[in-house]
Amino acid sequence: MFELMKAFAGIALRRIGPEDLPKSAFLLGVTVLLYAVLQVPAAILVFGPSSDALRTVVLDIALLSVALWMLLYLTGFRGRYEQTLTAIFGTSALLSLISLPFNLWRNALGENAAAATAPSAFILAIVLWSFVVDGHILSRALSRPFFLGVMIAITYFFVHISLLFEFVPVPN
Repeated sequence: MFELMKAFAGIALRRIGPEDLPKSAFLLGVTVLLYAVLQVPAAILVFGPSSDALRTVVLDIALLSVALWMLLYLTGFRGRYEQTLTAIFGTSALLSLISLPFNLWRNALGENAAAATAPSAFILAIVLWSFVVDGHILSRALSRPFFLGVMIAITYFFVHISLLFEFVPVPN
């Protein structure tokens, strides 16, 4: 397990790429499960303990899986799907684990916007770094420049968020 976390940290730090991961359906399944488990607390903070929280996580996983498959298929890199998806779910799980304490901290502060500035800044930094990480993974998977990978990651983020909010509206 340590080697796996080390590999995902290496990808997150842009030292290695998704091609350095083993091509394994089992590993992909483990990373999807780990990602889902780490997304549930964040979804519960937004939706409360409800079916909407679980539905959001499932929809999130489905959207990412389908969008990546389509991207790699359309660009002729379908053979890189398993490793690329494993890298994205693994690094996203790692970043979710890092952001969880900050999400809990911000949630504990409640409506006190001034006090929530510090945890919100850390969360924003993690989100921005996730664009870099996903851009790195996508650029390697598509054999394209890093900048293009980051632009694809940012575009996907906004489309993804829009679709999630369309299917699962955030409670007021």
